[in-house]
Amino acid sequence: MNATIIGEDETDIGTKVIDNEGIEHQVEMHKETGEIYAHAQDAYPDDPEKRSSHEDEMISQVQKYAQWHVYCEREYDTLPPRRNPDRIAATLATIREMDDAEFERHFGTLVQQLNSYGDDTVDRPIELEDAVPHEEGVVYKQDVYLDATIEDVRGYHEEFADDVESFATAVVDRLAEAGVFGTLSDRLGEFLESDGSDDVDSQSTDTTPSEHLRQFGFTHVSEPYYMYHRKNKPARTVGGEDTYQRAPDTVIEVIPTPTLAESVDYFRAFLAHHLLCQIRDTYIGMGVEPPVPYRMLGTGIHHYTIKYKHFDMYPMYFDTDAEIDGYGYY
Repeated sequence: MNATIIGEDETDIGTKVIDNEGIEHQVEMHKETGEIYAHAQDAYPDDPEKRSSHEDEMISQVQKYAQWHVYCEREYDTLPPRRNPDRIAATLATIREMDDAEFERHFGTLVQQLNSYGDDTVDRPIELEDAVPHEEGVVYKQDVYLDATIEDVRGYHEEFADDVESFATAVVDRLAEAGVFGTLSDRLGEFLESDGSDDVDSQSTDTTPSEHLRQFGFTHVSEPYYMYHRKNKPARTVGGEDTYQRAPDTVIEVIPTPTLAESVDYFRAFLAHHLLCQIRDTYIGMGVEPPVPYRMLGTGIHHYTIKYKHFDMYPMYFDTDAEIDGYGYY
């Protein structure tokens, strides 16, 4: 991918993008929101219904890359929060640094819900509706809102990358010790085979913040909610109707895996790994290899996990056993 800015006025900005197949695109967007109002190119059908999944994904990648380029070059807030690696990295840093009491306050309900899958004596705080095909086939979510502006977090994922390797190694060692990867891989395999979707006293994690890193906090974390896929119907989300006045900075997405909830330490380590993989997905989704420290295997943004499963153009980045050049789980 390669992009240049070709014009700008008080409200809008235009870009030229060359995609990974050498096709030239002109993409125009509103500077304040990043909303794309024009996209011209001559290689793919303009009607989405007439595009192949590959062609449609190329269009999607170009639009995401155009928004990213404007964000980087002009510092306008053109990225949707969930696709902004700086916001995700700031969320990860905050989770890394908070004490156990605060962590349990934010995520204790989700931990209990996951625990209920492996222990019948644990009360399930979230009852699943009867239409759920099977109780393992759901994705639990929580919306996270940072106490930070876009100016506060800009460039943070690059700053955080300097610490990623040693941090990620500690995280993965902790998860491997718990046997999480094998269990998670089995659960994920079962989930993806039945998702009904064509859319698509050991070493512990070092949670001591590095002195040179910026630090953040949360203003709000939603209650857990869930979604599930349905055959020949759109996915259904139950709950999650948060009244907060803006989009969340990050959405945590977890499939039911009791091993994750055996201890707060394990679940914190899993969330760290999950968010590192989300940063990876923000790059893959715009057709670009992520920075080396974020080339991890595992589950990140669920929407991309489904794409990796169903689209031949993508390797199986969600699979910790996959052999993808340059990728691993430390």
